[in-house]
Amino acid sequence: MTINTHTSRPPKNTLRVQGWKDLPKDRSMARYEIPTADGGTRVITLKSGNRVVLDALISRPLLCASPVRISDRVCILRHEYGVPIDREMYDGDEASEGQRFGVYFIGHGVRRIEQGADREFCHPLKGERSDR
Repeated sequence: MTINTHTSRPPKNTLRVQGWKDLPKDRSMARYEIPTADGGTRVITLKSGNRVVLDALISRPLLCASPVRISDRVCILRHEYGVPIDREMYDGDEASEGQRFGVYFIGHGVRRIEQGADREFCHPLKGERSDR
């Protein structure tokens, strides 16, 4: 995870999530290609909240703080699935009432694979069956 504290303003397209209604609607299973440390790629399968947050991150940066606990999903995506997600910190603005805040950015090379996903799949890091 990279933390940049030198930028004064987040990108204009940063999404401030006030509720699940602000995020993508499709919660069914989808497959994603994720870059690996050795320069290769691997495929993961997600559904529900994890998929919704990753789809949102692929489309644009997300404000870290939100009533729907984006950071919980980001932790799962980072640690359980190995998705490269960076956080940059910014000085407060009117919307944050002057407090410093963070914005999540998706790492390079993450993409959704348009093919369908099986109902069951193997957890990419643990090797166990899951339907998360």
